[in-house]
Amino acid sequence: MPLPFIFLTLFYFIFSGVNALYGVNEFEIIKEFIRSLAIVVFSVEVLHRTSKKEIFNILLIGAVSIIINALVFPLANANFYPTYGRYSGFYLNPNLAGSICLIGYSLSYLVPKLGFRVLGQFILTLAGILTFSRTFILIWLLINLVAIYRSRKNIITPIIGAGTFVIFFAISSMLSLNKERFSAFSSIFSNEQAVQTKTLGEDSRTETWALYTEYVLDKPLFGNGYYFFQLHRPGLPGVHNSYLMVIGEAGILPFLIMIGIYLFILYRSLLVFKTNPEYLYLSLTISIYLMTGHGYFDNYCNIFLSMYVYINVKEKLLNEQQSIFTS
Repeated sequence: MPLPFIFLTLFYFIFSGVNALYGVNEFEIIKEFIRSLAIVVFSVEVLHRTSKKEIFNILLIGAVSIIINALVFPLANANFYPTYGRYSGFYLNPNLAGSICLIGYSLSYLVPKLGFRVLGQFILTLAGILTFSRTFILIWLLINLVAIYRSRKNIITPIIGAGTFVIFFAISSMLSLNKERFSAFSSIFSNEQAVQTKTLGEDSRTETWALYTEYVLDKPLFGNGYYFFQLHRPGLPGVHNSYLMVIGEAGILPFLIMIGIYLFILYRSLLVFKTNPEYLYLSLTISIYLMTGHGYFDNYCNIFLSMYVYINVKEKLLNEQQSIFTS
């Protein structure tokens, strides 16, 4: 039973619920609490019965939906205006879609057949590019660098990525893309003397987080209440950071539990890096992407996949210790 996730869910909803602003629907809080707790408690058996191959295939289908969204239904942007030009397929949010593509990309290193692995990495990379997520590009590069460090055979993956970018730019004229981000991305690979850092840096996450500093410091122990950082109640943009959301809405205790969970996952993933590098790729992707969105208790993907890594690295080390003891 993943007790840290249970405690995180309990304390987040208890503290944020007690401090919820007047007018927030109490029934909604209870409903979301039951949903989140059900995901944490009942997903354990699902995770034990689900193979890495099955998760990879599901995420690959999700990546294909992003490409179809861009090619066939470019105006279908449910949560944004029709000409938004950033695509998300089944996931409805480009940042979430970008994280899903990276999680699938992390698992692609386990695919034994070279042809299928190359195809999967191409699809996941292309889909990730179509989300126009700046974080996707950064983590994609990080994963590839770590993968090459582990094995020189993985040098093929950046080559696949370069080919994907070439194809993307070749077909870009046929797509309805976010003009500002496309122009900025193009400047990185063109002969322009200066990259369009203004566009790449606009709506900077660090600037957004800084806007919420006073609200965190104002109520650090028990937070400002449920949805305070998500529904822009201070008249500000959404916080776009799950760690800040937790401390800002529910206070220091749930925040420390959350930080502890992801430090534990990262540390344990490093311990099994030689035999199972995919866990480090997954840990890096999830823990970094949590700093780009605040839907941790809403979309369930982050909790589900975080639990997947947590359970596997814990069992992996336990099995290794038992084998050493019995040998």
